Amino acid sequence: MADTDDKKAFDLAIRLLGEREHSRKEIITKLERRKFSEAAIDKTLERLDQLGLIDDRSFAEHFVGSRSRKKPSGKYKLRYELFQKGISETIIDEILSDYDSSAHCLDAAMKKFPFLKGDDHYKRKKLYAFLANRGFDSHSIRETLDQIFRS
Repeated sequence: MADTDDKKAFDLAIRLLGEREHSRKEIITKLERRKFSEAAIDKTLERLDQLGLIDDRSFAEHFVGSRSRKKPSGKYKLRYELFQKGISETIIDEILSDYDSSAHCLDAAMKKFPFLKGDDHYKRKKLYAFLANRGFDSHSIRETLDQIFRS
């Protein structure tokens, strides 16, 4: 019985990893939701580690890269999201140390700006709120807004 449980847990983990990269915590959570035993989950994680299929650092790098392209976010939001996905503070700090918040802030603002209606004061206010909600720091936001509204 335990062997089939182990195999089912491993097969599910492989299927999940085939869809996209997952953090260790995400795999654990999804296996627990499916009511797999702790032993089956441990064996699955051990096997995934041996095969090199689960790596939180690689996951975090891909996550940040993907976010940067699709939905630019600030360090605050990225830090929170990575932490929610079970990535350690050490890895988060290393990954985000090279993150250029100002460039991504400008990118996010330029994507949103054409859809804003109203006068400049209103647009500035809405854009500030949008960027703050995306996790950008106030310095990067002010710098970006000055750049956009200076033109």
